[in-house]
Amino acid sequence: MEQETAGSRSARPLNFIFRNERGLRAGWRALIFLLIVYGIPALLVITAMKLAGPQPKFNPPSILKPAPQLLQGVLVFLWILFGTWIMSRIERRPMGTYGLPLVRAGVARFFTGYFFWGFLPLTLELLLMRALGLFYFGPIVLHGPQIISWALIWAAVFLLVGLVEEFSIRGYILYTLSDGIGFWPSAIILAVGFARAHMGNPGETRVGIIATGFFALFAAATLRRTGNLWLAVGAHAGWDWGQSFFYGVSDSGLQAQGHLLEPHSQGPAWLTGGTVGPEGSVFTLILWALMMIGFLMFYRKKQQPALVIDPAQ
Repeated sequence: MEQETAGSRSARPLNFIFRNERGLRAGWRALIFLLIVYGIPALLVITAMKLAGPQPKFNPPSILKPAPQLLQGVLVFLWILFGTWIMSRIERRPMGTYGLPLVRAGVARFFTGYFFWGFLPLTLELLLMRALGLFYFGPIVLHGPQIISWALIWAAVFLLVGLVEEFSIRGYILYTLSDGIGFWPSAIILAVGFARAHMGNPGETRVGIIATGFFALFAAATLRRTGNLWLAVGAHAGWDWGQSFFYGVSDSGLQAQGHLLEPHSQGPAWLTGGTVGPEGSVFTLILWALMMIGFLMFYRKKQQPALVIDPAQ
């Protein structure tokens, strides 16, 4: 009995490091998820590069084309789903716990986000810039069936972009970090990481990076109030679709193939966005900050949260 007692005592510090009253600690769960979702693909890419030998320097594309974006979006989203599914089995929780529950209300919330929190705010910003003589919508450059086909292709692409970016940043990883340090500290840390990840985009500017972080906080605010990610996915997809296809402006420095309008802008880059597009404008930074504050103030109908937990809970 004495040996068992001594053994249990020696195991206590180790047990404290790895576990708490809720099971495996949040930091270790987050690390397992990151190793699955990012570590394994990175290892495969490094191995492939080693086997292939020296490669020519990669030049990022200046034109956004739908086919590679669509393929990449499908593969990445399926891999994130796979990693999340593994963690859901480990934790014995439903997949919908992590932000994308398959519920009928999610469809309405997605389209609400798409139009009212994505496409419409972008339109209002561009109208303001037009009134100030900074932006001109230009002529329509697509006609007939081309408009429908390109509109649907880019809608599919940006649906996947919204799903990938929201679920990878504000899905399982935000759920788990919130369990460890609280929701808003986790959301702020991930917003900084989200903005940092956009620094590799061609033509990106400091204002654009900061604005991206503000959008991440707005998306977190929608999650906090609604309990899932569907509105944020819709807002993300609607904004990107409006930029890249409908108005034909640059999106994080890239202009899309098959856009509807041929716009142009004039004036200082901190107002027009310059090479970044509207996301690089100080107007967007202010807009997304106001959207976050407004959503938290006026959207008070907080339902049972699916992805909002704090250590005290």
